[in-house]
Amino acid sequence: MLHTTVPLADAVGKHISDLCPFSIAKDNQQNHCAHFVSHMLGYDFGHTCKTFTWTDKQREEPGANLRVDEVFNRCRQRGLWSQRPLHLQGCLIFVTHTSNVVEVGHQLEMRDSRWKHIGIHLGGTVWHYSNTGRRVVSEAVSAFNERFGRVYQMSGKTVEFYFGEFI
Repeated sequence: MLHTTVPLADAVGKHISDLCPFSIAKDNQQNHCAHFVSHMLGYDFGHTCKTFTWTDKQREEPGANLRVDEVFNRCRQRGLWSQRPLHLQGCLIFVTHTSNVVEVGHQLEMRDSRWKHIGIHLGGTVWHYSNTGRRVVSEAVSAFNERFGRVYQMSGKTVEFYFGEFI
């Protein structure tokens, strides 16, 4: 069973500032998808919301990772969504351009890029932070794939979906 800091269903409709006490949560110009996932799953590593300002660093609450690529690269098992093992009914789902993911040794590694997104996948549903809607949403994985396949489509770029085992 997946343990989250707030039940996923209770997070739907919330702004990131309802889940995060740090100043970056009030900045709607920031990309909050990894921020949301990391708060929900307790991922306090790498570049976090707690390190955003000096005042934030003084707070006692734990921070949450802000970067999709840092989360992806920490996943022990990761790969193409189409090759996701059947036993992984719960995992992270990522979307980016294929040019943003490279193979290093025998492991995929995501580079930093503006065009990437992350959500929590459980049994066919994806919970993620809509940066344009400024709220947490849940939708069927097919709707998530259709939405981001369309939004990230650019001339000469291929959109791909990936999975990552929970950290």
